[in-house]
Amino acid sequence: MARAPRRSPHRSTEDLASLRGLVAALAAQFGARAGAWKAQVDLPTLRRFLEELDACDAFVSSRGAARDAEGDERTRSLCSELLVAARLLEAGCEIEHEIAGPSGKRVDFRARRDGATLDIHVKRAPRPTLHDAGMPIPRAWRALESIDRGVVAAIAFSRSMRGAALADALEEAREFLAQASIGEELVLHDRERRAAGRLRVLAPTGARRVELVADPSQSFDEDVPRFQATLRKAFAQFTPRHENLIVVCGSAGGFEAFATALLGSHIERWDKRPRRGELVAYGRGGDGFWAGSLRNQSRFAVYWTLAADATPLLFMREGAPSSKASALARAVFA
Repeated sequence: MARAPRRSPHRSTEDLASLRGLVAALAAQFGARAGAWKAQVDLPTLRRFLEELDACDAFVSSRGAARDAEGDERTRSLCSELLVAARLLEAGCEIEHEIAGPSGKRVDFRARRDGATLDIHVKRAPRPTLHDAGMPIPRAWRALESIDRGVVAAIAFSRSMRGAALADALEEAREFLAQASIGEELVLHDRERRAAGRLRVLAPTGARRVELVADPSQSFDEDVPRFQATLRKAFAQFTPRHENLIVVCGSAGGFEAFATALLGSHIERWDKRPRRGELVAYGRGGDGFWAGSLRNQSRFAVYWTLAADATPLLFMREGAPSSKASALARAVFA
């Protein structure tokens, strides 16, 4: 008896449409530029990229795509590598793909330009941060953005609230946001006192008002260690005595968890001077992938949303020496 196809619990119609848009954009780019890129990458590799792009197109065009979790994951992995390949080639780099490192583990790309070399390790964001679930913030809750405090707060809902329950929850949220420390969380309740959502203070911001963002995963505390595990896997593939760069591709909703995994949790720092006009100084804790002198061979990391119009976001480790490799990382990914 044939098995039913696996279903992805994190798929949505909007998510599939976004993936289709990304594949279409990559197809247009490779179609227009493949001839010019032949001087920068060997022909068998370029042909493999084009074959992989055909496979991506076949998947997103198939009627059963929304039900095939394995095909979805494979397509996103291919798109992640094709995004990086196109970016490197467009920047004028000569590239090699899937190189065996000294430990036998694979280096996804080795890029060379202007006498600089970067070994690039491409990873897909861990599930469930791989996908965003569309979750608009209700208009009533946008009133919280008038609070005179420069913090980013993530809000998520599991039940709707109306009338007196909504008014009570908004008032409780106002009091919470006026004084909560970074990392603190408020559970929101409906009129039956059932948990209906949550509000979490994520980070300080340079703005003077509260900024609300949707928390589609509702599992920030679980996402951070997942991202750290992803970063450790990439680090295990590093080439000694080379400059290595990690690229993680996922959803827009995973960015804050990725940054926290890499840099550490936002905390109040009493050993630092506050910004002008503020009483509290903020910094990062010692729980990040780059904390202290840990893994000091890792100096560059990129987060890239898997969407047609997205651009990579480059992180450079504080105190990393300037070099040809750092200039190349900036030129390609900044």
